[in-house]
Amino acid sequence: MKHTTTLLAAVLLGLGLHHTAMAGSNNFATATDLTTHNWPPAVSLATFTSESGEPGHRPNGSNGAQKSAWWKWTAPHNGFCTVDTMGHSDDQFIYDTLIAVYTGTDVNALTRVAGNDDHDSHLGYGSANSSSVTFYATEGATYHFAVDGRSAAAINASNHKAQLRLRLLRARAEHRVGVISIPLEEFMHGMIQFSKTAGHTFSGKILINGKSHPFKGVFGLDGYCSISIERIVPRGAAPQPPLTILLDGTQSIANGSPFTEFALISHLINGAWWGSMATRQTFAKGTESGLKGRYSAAISAPDNVWKSGVMSFTATGAGVVKGACVLPDGTKTTFGSFLCENDATSSWVPVYNGLYKNTGYFASRLKLTEAGATDQVTSVNVYGQHHRPEAPGSLFMPDGRTFFTSVVVKGSTYTPPAAKARALGFLDGSMGAGKLSIPMSSGEINPAIMENLTLDTGNKIIFASKARKPALTLNKSTGLVTGYLLDDAGKKRSLTGVIFMDGMTPKLEGHVSGATKNSFFEVIP
Repeated sequence: MKHTTTLLAAVLLGLGLHHTAMAGSNNFATATDLTTHNWPPAVSLATFTSESGEPGHRPNGSNGAQKSAWWKWTAPHNGFCTVDTMGHSDDQFIYDTLIAVYTGTDVNALTRVAGNDDHDSHLGYGSANSSSVTFYATEGATYHFAVDGRSAAAINASNHKAQLRLRLLRARAEHRVGVISIPLEEFMHGMIQFSKTAGHTFSGKILINGKSHPFKGVFGLDGYCSISIERIVPRGAAPQPPLTILLDGTQSIANGSPFTEFALISHLINGAWWGSMATRQTFAKGTESGLKGRYSAAISAPDNVWKSGVMSFTATGAGVVKGACVLPDGTKTTFGSFLCENDATSSWVPVYNGLYKNTGYFASRLKLTEAGATDQVTSVNVYGQHHRPEAPGSLFMPDGRTFFTSVVVKGSTYTPPAAKARALGFLDGSMGAGKLSIPMSSGEINPAIMENLTLDTGNKIIFASKARKPALTLNKSTGLVTGYLLDDAGKKRSLTGVIFMDGMTPKLEGHVSGATKNSFFEVIP
C-alpha cells in the first residue's frame, strides 16, 4: 500500500474518494460505460490480457504489463476531465500504474489523447507511482480509458487491483454555496461561497464565526486549488496559524452527486474537515423554477426542549430564497439562500444563521420537491444542526443546547386561503373543531393543558373557555400563528406556531414560552 506523506496529499485523495467508477473490462469492445453512475468494487487485472493490435499505454507508446482494463465515457459537458488511479486504500492495489486516454472505435486504430505514468500527487513534496491525466473533453464525444501496470512485475499475487476515478471541471460559470459546521472545543461555523467563470478563475468569501474572509484564485487542470487565509488577532494576542481551504471545482461523474467538495485544514481540527457545496440553479431566459412560491414549515429535533420552531420563506422564479425563523428556543433570525441543483423535480437550499453574537448557529440543508399543487419541504438530518452556547448564571437554558444532527425541517408550499376556506384545509375533517394541547413539561407545564377551540372558515380561532384568557391569531398570508394564555399560576405564556403540511396532513405546531425552557404545543382535531 502506498502511503501519502503530507496532509495536503491525503486531503487531495480524500476529496475524490466518492468519485469511484465502475470496474473495468478486459476487452476494448466491452469497455465498461461510465455514463451510468454506479459504485462497484475495483477490478483485478491478475488474469487480464492485451488484445491483438492494442497500443502500448506508456506515454511513449511502449508496452506496460499488457494486462489492461478498459472503460469508456461520453462527455456530458465541455470541460477538463481528470482520470486517475489514486483513489485506492487497499494493500492489493497495483503500486505502479499506467493510464491512457483514446478516441476511436477499434482497438487497433485508436488516437491517443493523453497518457501518464507517474503522477506527482504531493504538490512538490515527492512523487507517486499512481497515474493521473487531464484532458479537455468535448460534450458528446466518447473517450476510452486504459489502465495497466507499468511493467509485468507491477502486477502480482499481492498487487493486482485497479480502480479508476473520473472528475470533470465543467466549462461553465457557476455559483456555489456550502455550510461550515465543525464540532470542536472552539466551534467553527459559517458559510463558504464562490463564483467560477467558464474558465478556471474564481472568487468568493468564507464566513467563519461572523468574520468574512474574501479569496480568489485559479483552479488547476485537475480541478483543485489550495488557498490560505491569514487570521488577524487583536494586538497582544497570540498569533493564529492560517486557515487553509482546499477547493474541488469538479463535478462528480461516477455517482451523479450534485455536490462538489471542499476541505478546511486547521490546527483546531488537527487535520482536515470535509464539507460539500451545492451549485446554484440557473434558469434560461423566459423560464422560472417550478418551486416558486411561499413555504411554511416546523423545526424540531428528538428532544422535548428543542421543538417546535417555525419557518416561513419564499422562493422566487429565479431561485432566490429569503425567509425567517423563530427557533424552538425563541431566537428570531432571517436567512437568505438559493435554489441549488439536485434533480429534475427537487432542489437543495443550504441554510446557515450565526446566532448569539456568533457564539452559536443554526444550519440546515432543505430539500424542496415538486409535488403538484403542494410542494414539499424536508431536510437532511445529518445537516440539521444547532448550537446554543452555555450561559452559566442564566435561568433560561443555562446549559445551552447542541445538536450536530437530527434538527428536522418539515413543511410545504403555503397558499393563502380563499374566501371562506380554512388555511391548508386545517381542521376541515372535524368541521373546524380542535384542541390546543400543551403536554406536561418538567419545571414549566404541570399538569398538561387542553383547551377546546374552533377554527372558522374566516380563519379566526375561537376558544370555548375564557378562563385562561387564551388567544391565537393566524397570519393568513404566511401561515404563522401567534398568541398567549395563562398557565395554572396565572402567568402569561406566549405561543408561537405555524400551519404546515406534513406530507398530506395539515398540522399546527409551535412552542410555549417558559422561564427555564420553551415547551411544545399543537392543535389537534
